[in-house]
Amino acid sequence: MYKQMRIVNIVNSYTLLFLVCFTLPMYTQINNLLLGIFIVFSIFNYLKDRENFSNSFFKNYFPVIAFFFLAVIASLNYDDILNFKELEKYWSFLLIPLAFWMTGGENKKLIKYAFRGLILGCVTTLLICYLNTFYEIIAYNEPWSYIFRWRHLSHRFTEIADTHPAYLGLFICTSTYYLLFKSKQFNTKLRILILSIYFLGMLQLASRVAIFIFILIFFGCIFSIFKKNIKYFIVSLIIFLFSSLIIFSVGSEYLNKRMLSIENIMEDSRFDRLNISYKIFKENILLGTGFEKVDEVRIKKYREYDFDLAAREKYNAHNQFFEYLTINGIVGGIIYAVVLFYLILLSLKRKNHLFLFIIISFFVANLTESMLVRIKGVEYFSIFVSLFLMKTNPKKENLHK
Repeated sequence: MYKQMRIVNIVNSYTLLFLVCFTLPMYTQINNLLLGIFIVFSIFNYLKDRENFSNSFFKNYFPVIAFFFLAVIASLNYDDILNFKELEKYWSFLLIPLAFWMTGGENKKLIKYAFRGLILGCVTTLLICYLNTFYEIIAYNEPWSYIFRWRHLSHRFTEIADTHPAYLGLFICTSTYYLLFKSKQFNTKLRILILSIYFLGMLQLASRVAIFIFILIFFGCIFSIFKKNIKYFIVSLIIFLFSSLIIFSVGSEYLNKRMLSIENIMEDSRFDRLNISYKIFKENILLGTGFEKVDEVRIKKYREYDFDLAAREKYNAHNQFFEYLTINGIVGGIIYAVVLFYLILLSLKRKNHLFLFIIISFFVANLTESMLVRIKGVEYFSIFVSLFLMKTNPKKENLHK
């Protein structure tokens, strides 16, 4: 009996949420397994204590659930109406908010555990990637200056951890904001160590949008320091600029060109591919192509405009708004825009700057990535938006006082 009680105390919704967020930046299968356990645990928690729950599930979480309904519509846009295979990755839009509603725990405590998991998960993911990079440099007898060469940057850097540089970059930005402006869980020395790993890791990821957001966070922090103490402001600014100068001076031509060349940024073919998505939208204005036909239509258009690599790799729109216009038509585009606008207004109304940062940075990242078509993007949005939409049950809160 004692052992059973101890297991229940250790394995609770807070611990499981920590593990889900810890594995979110890395191995997808492990993360999905833990997420499944968290959802099942939440269902059992609901069945055990269902009298303490309100009936406001759809009202509270509609900004997340709306995207699940868009996925259902795109799934029904088939020749065979019974084909729901493409819906698999989008279940998180429904099941994750449902899990938080069923959990019925303390909102602030869940947020703390979620961010602690994400922060440590990002650090662990970067360390896994760096250990692999060091191993490759030693194994292939490469000079250590090769660490900033193309073969150890971006996708090649993150492949070992089964993750995407743009997504990991966004997770790091969110973790950085929380560490600098919200967190009281880490002491100053540990915080500096984590931020140093993040700083180096962001350069290794070479994700331009994520680095742009990361730099804005640091300048916001430096400005807040300036208001308190000008000496700390000057020292912080010098350290940041000096570190950046050293790294880019030893960086490869690939890194410098990708990060510092305006011509390279403007010549990025993903901007040209947006025109393809727009053409597809004009041909399927109301409900889009649906999941069944989107790849076929895109590949055909890519080949018409000589985007052979995009056709071969089946690239998506690399812009979430255009992604919804393509797959769900004007209905998808409007719902996407309305949901983000509503969440921004809600965060301003609640004066929740952390929530506001998460929504705006997610929107900015979606300008060059279709984050809501990948499992990691769907889970990230569903978890952290559901956390901030979640209302703490007074009865549950009183139990923990």
